Amino acid sequence: MAKIRNLAFKDISKLKKMISRISNLSSADMPFGYRTYVPFPLNFINRILPLSLKFAHDSYVAIEDGKICGFVTIKPQDKNPQSWRVSKLFLDENGYDTGRQLISYIIAKYGAMGANTFSVKVDENHEELLELFSKGCGFRACSTEQLWKMEDIKLSAPSLDKGFFRPFKNSDASTAAGIHNELIYPHFRYSLAKTPAEFENVIFNGLYKTSFFKYVIEDRSKHSVKGYFSIQTNDNENFILSVDLVSAFDDYINDVINFAINRIMMRKKVFNLYFRNKKYQTNGAKIEKYLNDNGFKNVKTRIVLVKDYYKRIQENERYSKPAMAFSDISRKPAFKNILNEHSL
Repeated sequence: MAKIRNLAFKDISKLKKMISRISNLSSADMPFGYRTYVPFPLNFINRILPLSLKFAHDSYVAIEDGKICGFVTIKPQDKNPQSWRVSKLFLDENGYDTGRQLISYIIAKYGAMGANTFSVKVDENHEELLELFSKGCGFRACSTEQLWKMEDIKLSAPSLDKGFFRPFKNSDASTAAGIHNELIYPHFRYSLAKTPAEFENVIFNGLYKTSFFKYVIEDRSKHSVKGYFSIQTNDNENFILSVDLVSAFDDYINDVINFAINRIMMRKKVFNLYFRNKKYQTNGAKIEKYLNDNGFKNVKTRIVLVKDYYKRIQENERYSKPAMAFSDISRKPAFKNILNEHSL
């Protein structure tokens, strides 16, 4: 059994060599580096804080026979310390049991501190990772998230007047969370529901690597918000649109896309537009059909897996598995062994 401890600065060069060996990536293309390490004393302070006060991710390594054989990073969902996400996992050859030990360790550790739910999003083609999390660690699949790319950026005839759209305000957060949660299938709602705080604007948003531009659809005649959507970008070139519309308004998805294109064109003339479709929501199949029929191409599908802390971790028999590499940050999204996470 491997020994698990916090990531230390001295481990980084060894980890880079291990990841380079198992992923065939050069150091320039590697989704792991010194930025992954939270420097001292910030890492020590973050480590001893309660969940509600943690300000950075935590990383752990597994050591066996004096060698690093596994690495994992876990971080909280924005403004929700009860919900944590596995964002990186690297395992050396035959590291199935090491992976199971690392995941079990962080679930036990953070669950005891107050975390309720753990999640991970895995590419549908990564069978080894899916088996590790589902069979080895007791995670359950909650449908999928799809990323669709608009092949030809163009505007279409609108149905709604622009007066229906306005910028999101923090006072809308509770309504936006209610719309999002109501759309989730009931049997997934406990694990995937969001709190109002997760929708609130971040102070000094412009200082963060990821920028979010948030809007609502409001029926002013009834003083009622009917939808919420955000436009996300990391590089001011690739934009991801995520939309939550009440059932009576999901026929206006075309208007939301039009509005998003107009907003982006005010910043950038040449860009790529992606649409995130959440299949665990009740209108996921309807939106998928719309995207498929209106010039969008499905470029990525990820399985959403969750584990609630109160459920017992399942123990399976031992397996011998190949090397694995998983990260939510990648310069080469086409590399099949590395997942590229796009957060909301």
